Amino acid sequence: MEQIFICEDSQEGVFTGIYDAYALKCDHDSTYIQVGEDGNLRLFAEYRKIIPDMQKADKVRRTILSRFGEECYEQFCYALSSWETDKGQAVYQAVVEGLKGRFRGQLQDHLGNSDVRRVFELSRSAGNEAHHLLGFLRFEETTGGVLFGEIGPKNNVVPFMMPHFADRFPKENFIIYDKGRKLYGIHQAGKPWFMAKLEHGPQKQDLEFSEEERNIQELFRYFCRKITIKERENEKLQRQNLPYRFQEYMIEFVKNEQKSEGTK
Repeated sequence: MEQIFICEDSQEGVFTGIYDAYALKCDHDSTYIQVGEDGNLRLFAEYRKIIPDMQKADKVRRTILSRFGEECYEQFCYALSSWETDKGQAVYQAVVEGLKGRFRGQLQDHLGNSDVRRVFELSRSAGNEAHHLLGFLRFEETTGGVLFGEIGPKNNVVPFMMPHFADRFPKENFIIYDKGRKLYGIHQAGKPWFMAKLEHGPQKQDLEFSEEERNIQELFRYFCRKITIKERENEKLQRQNLPYRFQEYMIEFVKNEQKSEGTK
C-alpha cells in the first residue's frame, strides 16, 4: 500500500517527513512526501499528516551535511523554497538515493538520476530568482526611518536575501516583504534578522514615506528616462532580463502617484 506523508510547506516539515519515513521503515518506492493538502486523494493509499519537529528535522539536516556536504545541503534548501509542488518528493528521493551509497563523488553531480536532476532544476530556479532580486529590490524610507522593500517572488527566497542585506546594512532598520506569502524579513539595527509571517502586517499602502524619499524617487525616474536611448529600445529583450513580475515593484517602472493625483 502506498503511504503519503502530508508535510508543512517548510524545510522543517519536509525534513520531519523524511525522518519519519526512515523511522517507520517505509518502502521508499511506495512512499511519497506531499507538501500541503492538494485535494486529490489516491485509492488504496494511507495518508499521514506530519507535524514539524525541530529535533527530527535537525537530525536529517546533520545527516545531509555529514554525508553529502554543505553545497548539497544548500541545494536542498533552495529546492525546498521552490513554488513547485513536487519539491518534497524530489528532495526525499534524492536523499534516499544518496544514502544508498551507489554514487561516487558529490551527490549533486549525478544528474543522470531523475530525482537529483529535479532537485538541481528546482534549486537553480529559486537561486536565480534570489540572485536577480538582490539587484531588483528597491527599498523606500518611511518617515520613521525604516527601509521597506516589497517583492512578489514565485519562490520563497526572502530567507536567502536577508543575510546579504543584513551584511550590507548592519546599522539600518529594514523590512523585506513577500507580498504573496505575507512573509516579512525583519532586521533591527545591530541585531540579528528574523522571519515573521503576519496575516495583517504592515503593507506599502499603509506606510507613510518621507518627502525626501519621494523627491529621490522622482530624481531616479528622471535619471532613468534621460539615459534611455529611444532608438535602441527593445521591449522583448527587456522582458527576458527583467520580467513584468519584477517591474511591478521597481520604482523606475511605477508612476509617481502623488504627482499624477495633483495633475488631475
